[in-house]
Amino acid sequence: MLKGRQLPSFFCSHNSLIGSFTNMTISSTRRKQNRFRTLLKMSIFCTYLMILAGAVVRMTGSGMSCPDWPKCFGSYIPPTNISELPDDYKEHYIGVLKAKNEKLARMIRPLGWDELATRISEDPTIYQETDFNWQRIWIEYVNRLSGVLLGVFLIAAFLSSLIYWEKNRSIPLLVLGIIIVTGFQGWMGSVVVSTNLLSGVLTAHMLLPFLVIAGLVYLYVKTAFGMRAMATVNLHNTMRYALVVLIGLTLIQVLLGTQVRQQIDVISKSLNHAQRELWVAQLDWIFTVHRFFSLLILLGNAWLCYQIFKYLHHYNAVFRTAIYLAVFVGIATISGIVMAYFSVPSWAQPLHLFLSCLIFGAQVYLYSAFGRKTQIRTSAMTAS
Repeated sequence: MLKGRQLPSFFCSHNSLIGSFTNMTISSTRRKQNRFRTLLKMSIFCTYLMILAGAVVRMTGSGMSCPDWPKCFGSYIPPTNISELPDDYKEHYIGVLKAKNEKLARMIRPLGWDELATRISEDPTIYQETDFNWQRIWIEYVNRLSGVLLGVFLIAAFLSSLIYWEKNRSIPLLVLGIIIVTGFQGWMGSVVVSTNLLSGVLTAHMLLPFLVIAGLVYLYVKTAFGMRAMATVNLHNTMRYALVVLIGLTLIQVLLGTQVRQQIDVISKSLNHAQRELWVAQLDWIFTVHRFFSLLILLGNAWLCYQIFKYLHHYNAVFRTAIYLAVFVGIATISGIVMAYFSVPSWAQPLHLFLSCLIFGAQVYLYSAFGRKTQIRTSAMTAS
């Protein structure tokens, strides 16, 4: 009987080795998970950088500065002087665009999109010549580089996500799906260039990044380390239902905003990009609906943030995100008022779109956080 006696030192050292090995394994797994989450965070940052760069491209009218894709004037590093191009470069690239659009029209016509296919192949405005402007060329080029950088981080995130393969295959599969959507987004960029910013194609190109944001933010929340069980489950469910409505309103608002922006482009072009004080007055009913939705979004998000501040102030990650959401909605509302009543200043347009994307990201974060069984651990929670 060993009762009352000490275990031999061999057993003690053996147990100590097993404990040390287990701790090392857990520590290694935790480092790999942290690496994956860091790559997710960088991917989210690059997605927003790409959106901001794209908004600046729209603001400066640089979308067609590079007539080809993915290269720019046939080179991976665009020219800085027109002397680097042949004299007939305009005619050459118009021919390239026509050939590409004919192929695109043949591809989408069997899908029942005859009207769009006809516009792509026959609309003469698609083949308007664009003068060389090296500043606009490099603005568009930076936009493309941000997309490439996003692709690099997403591929790295997918490789890093394979640590979850045995326990939760949905995580690497979702990363792979995001990569596919991002690749399709890049292809849509080439279609936008070849169709000279055709309205329907441009709208799809602008909305696809929202899918990427939703997927990345959901994964970032899903893989966060948990601490403390959820309380007030009924309140969390109410918040989730409210967020479904708010996310839907935000997406509709962004879609309406893209339509308003396309009308602004047409109006400004008809006025030779002058007389800004006349632009808003010529907008149709879509602008009225867009303005009404902004009020709904303001009130809805204000109610959501109030509920979080009042009942969930102890949940650090959610409380902090609600603060960000309130700030984003407030600034977005102000920028919309500035555009409506102060002649659509150019700087307000990319800011307004960028803030809409930030609002959407914060809403998806909150929705995902309320769907967890445990609270997201933060440094403040660890300290307490």
